[in-house]
Amino acid sequence: MKNPLPITLVTASLIAACSRDRTVSADSTAASASVGQSTAAAPASATAASVTITSPVEGATTGRDVTVTLRSEGVRIAKADGARVEGVGHYHLFLDTLPTTDSLPIPPNSSKVVHIGTGDSTYTFKGVPAGRHRIIAVIGYGSHVPMAGRRDTVDFTVKP
Repeated sequence: MKNPLPITLVTASLIAACSRDRTVSADSTAASASVGQSTAAAPASATAASVTITSPVEGATTGRDVTVTLRSEGVRIAKADGARVEGVGHYHLFLDTLPTTDSLPIPPNSSKVVHIGTGDSTYTFKGVPAGRHRIIAVIGYGSHVPMAGRRDTVDFTVKP
């Protein structure tokens, strides 16, 4: 090449122009992202909220006293206070019975329905009869109304 200067100038101009475009795009993308986050973050975290029964595990064989251990994600577990606050709730357990629908309050404690309204993540069912059983965990608001879709189910067997 006889005169590399014009090629160098054109290349430098293109690089500078592209750099400016990227800077503007990055700024506008960041601004769009922050705007999007302020309006979309709540539904995304609400959708991600879940409860998991960590013990007993699916298919386990247990003794007559069955300790249920729970874990949640995307929701803060707190004491039941009667309030309905998005993202805050407590655990409920249903032993061998179906949970209430998402719009109805969970019934009071019984041998089959347990409110863990203390904010704890464990509960022990005492003297469960031998045989196959099912536990369904539900996260409910402080008002004891279930959070939509926040459930986990485990089937297990109590040995004779």
